[in-house]
Amino acid sequence: MKAKEKHVKNSTGVNLGDKLRALREDKNLTLKELGEQSGLSLTYLSEIERGTVYPSLETLKQLARFYKVTVSVLVSEHSCANLPAKLQFIRKLKNISQKQLASMAGISPGLVAQLELGKVNPSIKTVNKLAEALGVSMCYLILEQQDIDGLIAGVGPDLRALLQDPKVQALLSYVCTLTDDQLRLVFNFVNMLKNPTL
Repeated sequence: MKAKEKHVKNSTGVNLGDKLRALREDKNLTLKELGEQSGLSLTYLSEIERGTVYPSLETLKQLARFYKVTVSVLVSEHSCANLPAKLQFIRKLKNISQKQLASMAGISPGLVAQLELGKVNPSIKTVNKLAEALGVSMCYLILEQQDIDGLIAGVGPDLRALLQDPKVQALLSYVCTLTDDQLRLVFNFVNMLKNPTL
């Protein structure tokens, strides 16, 4: 029997359950599919994500292995100080005004402005709406640099350095939202740049 313990959210509203849900949704898995693939019960996984129970260390290790992250990525409680900068960077990269982003996310323009100034801490629901509106992963918005370092620790040093560049991270998140036709156009353009004689 697993001991139940209330899990208190940190000031940003992003806790262990929120991170686990974001990682699961990034893999496009339902709780049932996660349970089948990880060997953990659907009910237990649901309780962890809702924050009604805190998993044992062994369960944390099992989930970390499944998601290919370190345990510290799951349990760290950073302040998400980079969220305002990430929001503003992606919004400007996509040439979207605060008002347009607010409309796309279904929130007020004032809230977007306050978030970008770091004056308010969003709920995980708001972060999810913003991630969907911007076409980026919720993990990208809520994970701090230390967490991202943990996620990419297994790759070679050159690729790791490249993936840690915020511009590269933003570009990758942007490319993930392109349609097949748009992606083909980008590849053709890159190919033309690399091989101007063609």
